[in-house]
Parts: sequence; structure tokens; C-alpha cells
Amino acid sequence: MVVVTVDDKYAYIERRLGQFKAKAPKVMCKSINDTAKWARRELAKEARKAYTVKAGRFNKNMKIENARYSNLEATIKSEGAPMRLAEFKYSSGKKATKAQVKLSGGLKALEKGGIKAFVTSFASGHVAIAQRRGPERLPIKELFSNSIPVMIGNEKEVYGIVEPEIEKKLMQYVESHIKKVLEGYE
Repeated sequence: MVVVTVDDKYAYIERRLGQFKAKAPKVMCKSINDTAKWARRELAKEARKAYTVKAGRFNKNMKIENARYSNLEATIKSEGAPMRLAEFKYSSGKKATKAQVKLSGGLKALEKGGIKAFVTSFASGHVAIAQRRGPERLPIKELFSNSIPVMIGNEKEVYGIVEPEIEKKLMQYVESHIKKVLEGYE
């Protein structure tokens, strides 16, 4: 969770706007919303550098609740279940089925307790990487990886890289919107 204190920034905006200080809530609200949009893009970009998931999956999974004049707070929410392993890069060979979740990890053989995973497709068109769970042919279990919220929340590779830049970006947007108000555009 990112927390940026706006009390001191709000007073700064009012001072900079001078006679237009009534527009301070508008400037702050627009700046916060622009920063939230930027942060969502950056989180998806950093996640793409660490994981083999397409950017569309990250963007679709992160929703922004925009700030309002009465509530100067924007939230980026990400919810979701673990992703099917077949949605990542994988290869199926005679010796082993391999999958790659992290870009830095390479393809890894999927085997647990001497039982190898395999790729199967169902009549519905659903492709799955599965593994047998019993001594018999049945039951089989589909294999999953992390969920998008877990990937985005990775302190070392995703969130931890974007979080320090958020306050700087907010101040850039504040300056930009103050300039527009003073020049008569807003």
C-alpha cells in the first residue's frame, strides 16, 4: 500500500495558486488520479520484466478507484485467483513438461514425487498442465502459479521498484496542473 501525505502538498498548492486557491482541490484531485494511472502502468511494466505474463493480464487485473474533491485518495486494487500454469511459457516434450513463470528462471521441469506433469486439452478447448495425484491414472490435478496480486506485490522486483517514484511523480503532476491553472487552461 502506498501512502502519500497530501496535507503539506495541499498548503503548497494553495500558496502557489494565490488568488486561484479555490482551485486547489481540483489540482490535487487531477494530480492524484494522473499519478494512479501512471503507477498502474509502471507496475505492469515492472511485472513484465520479472514474469512471463502478457501486459494485458496485469492491466485488466488492476482497477483504479479515482480520487474525488471530497476524498483526495486514489486506490489501485488487484484481485485474482492463482493463474493456470498453461498461461505461462511452457514446452511439452517426451521426457518432461517444462514451464517458465519468471523471466530470470528459464524453463523448469515439472515433476513432484517422481510423477511428471503433462499437457492435456479438453473437448471445450481448455488447455491445462496437469499431474496425476494417485497411483492410478485418476485423479489428475491442474497446476497453478502465483496470482497477479502476488506478482505485483513482489517487493524486490515489482512494487518495491515503483513505490519510491510515486511521490516524485505526484509532485510533477501537481506542478503541471498548477501551471495550467495559472495560464488559464483549467
